[in-house]
Amino acid sequence: MKKSRAATRTIDILELIANEPNGLSLSEISVALDIPVTSVSDIIKALLDKEMIEIIDERSKLYGIGVKAYFIGNAFISNTSLIDKAKEPIEMLGKRMNKTVFLGKEVNEKITYIYKFEPKDSIIATCSIGSRTNLHCTSLGKTILANDDALMERFQGRELIQKTAYTITNHEDLKVEIDKVRVQGYAIDNREQSDHLLCIGAPIFDSHNEVIAAVSISGLYREDIDIEAEASIVKETALAISKKMGYTGL
Repeated sequence: MKKSRAATRTIDILELIANEPNGLSLSEISVALDIPVTSVSDIIKALLDKEMIEIIDERSKLYGIGVKAYFIGNAFISNTSLIDKAKEPIEMLGKRMNKTVFLGKEVNEKITYIYKFEPKDSIIATCSIGSRTNLHCTSLGKTILANDDALMERFQGRELIQKTAYTITNHEDLKVEIDKVRVQGYAIDNREQSDHLLCIGAPIFDSHNEVIAAVSISGLYREDIDIEAEASIVKETALAISKKMGYTGL
């Protein structure tokens, strides 16, 4: 059977971009794969349109892997090992706390929601599966930043978009916050992403003791919330999932 050159080139481009966390320019892709720039440009346009890749540096026009390619390549929604192993602990947490529970991963310096559990009587609108948001103003994002030094270093200098009056918008304050998260083992989004929500997140580790995701509870903000008590329960759930992923803590 005759191979499609366009299809082969598209796959080669996706593989190349996927293996370069800092992104690649049009010319770099062209040189690396020995494909004419015009041909690369046509494929890049199609991949951008389908959200298989995205521009991760607008000024330098650097391309990174897109969330759709991430989901397709890892079969995230239907059969990922992480989701399969996290479902039961997440459901138990949601029912126990009567709050929405999120499972999120960092993809291209943003949090991507890959699974959630909502109580039957949930009264707040929450993010949909596959949607993305910022690291610096979510408990999921801050949790992962606190446990991934390379990511934290790459994140320096990035614009910290203000979502509410409570959002951290400068890197000095963010560093202080992340240092606090490292010590206490959990992160808080105290109305930083949404004016009326308080979220508490904790990290999930794999068999290499590396952070691979985070779990959080989300509910309406109240002044009388016992954050430490709720955080303890979230940390228990995160640890249970981590152990299912092979985490030993050693």
